[in-house]
Amino acid sequence: MPHLFVEGDTDLKAQRTPLPVGQLAILLLLRFCESSSTFVIFPFLNELLASVTGGDDAKVGYYSGLMELIRQSISLISVMYWSRLSDHIGRKPVLLLGTFALAISTVSLGLSKTFLSLVLSRCIFTALNSNAGVIKSMVGEITDHTNSADAFALLHVPWAAGSSFGAFAGGWLARPHDHFSERFADPFWVTYPYLLPCAVTAAIATFACLVILAFLRETIQADGSMEPLLGSHTTPNTQDIKDEPVPLKSLLHKKTLIPIFNYVCIASLHYAYNAIQPLFLAMPVTIGGLGLAPREVGFILGTYGIANSIFQTVMLGRLVRRFGVKAVFMAAVTAFIPIFTFSPLMNLLVSEEGFSYIVWIMLAFQLSCALVMELGYGCVYMFITAAAPNKRSLGATNGLAQTLVSIGRMVMP
Repeated sequence: MPHLFVEGDTDLKAQRTPLPVGQLAILLLLRFCESSSTFVIFPFLNELLASVTGGDDAKVGYYSGLMELIRQSISLISVMYWSRLSDHIGRKPVLLLGTFALAISTVSLGLSKTFLSLVLSRCIFTALNSNAGVIKSMVGEITDHTNSADAFALLHVPWAAGSSFGAFAGGWLARPHDHFSERFADPFWVTYPYLLPCAVTAAIATFACLVILAFLRETIQADGSMEPLLGSHTTPNTQDIKDEPVPLKSLLHKKTLIPIFNYVCIASLHYAYNAIQPLFLAMPVTIGGLGLAPREVGFILGTYGIANSIFQTVMLGRLVRRFGVKAVFMAAVTAFIPIFTFSPLMNLLVSEEGFSYIVWIMLAFQLSCALVMELGYGCVYMFITAAAPNKRSLGATNGLAQTLVSIGRMVMP
């Protein structure tokens, strides 16, 4: 299994294996699709939920949490199945199904007119998708200990870029009849005001399906062996090639569970922040928010996504090689303290003194802490990859991690 970077490790100074750029680029595209489809609804989520739940702004937070509770409950059941199945039938068919489900569910969301249809649209993707865990498994399979930090750093970049694209698309393309009345004058766009941004992100996911079919190389072969994607740059471990996927009970030991529980902690706290932040920015000041318009919310979240993609690309690999995985991960988790502290403080300040430059400074500091926090994902991905019994069990290991994360994501929103 990959060697995990620690402080003072002499391997950090060794020449790094070149990354398999072509295959890695496809995996990054899939991460971008998932992220953009997730974040596209955030700028108009407050309006959408209010429109399908009777217009009561005070209940929007409740319905948002309920929607995520239902969605993550399904994930709890489905994610382990698809992840373990990828260990046996291969990564490619599972990724193809998950990406196609993403396209269908996003279009369905844009056509939703009731809370039930909204929930069902989100559940289509959740029930048929385990892309997050399978993508991490493939990254672990196509890299080694000399370049895994850079690969996992890149893995978070399209998520950040996708969140930026999705936020901008959701903020600027929602209600096109109001903002682009000459081109979208048809009453159809009044009936379905949020379909356009959803359709754009769904089109990208459909394109990704074609890319998977044409260019993605399978790492799990029909005979159960693994195909090396790094060519002459690395020598595959013979034992890893011969190993079979281990039983689920073999994953239930300290070495594997500790990094998984760390992943559960950071992912659950981050999911709570993702559930709160767009509502906090958009909801009226009187009930705890900042009262910003959808376009302003989209601009803030989109700008953060751009900054995050650059920050993750430039800093994670360097920080891991300088300080080690553990130190960077601990700093990332510590960043949650100011992240959650600043929201009520900003609302209190706006309530008493109005929106001033001090509030913008506080918001910028909060988002800067979020940049540091998201460094933790690349670190914990490396921990989990190193903890898997063998590479043929990476799907099951990441599936177990995603299953437990689903429990946290059911509760936190």
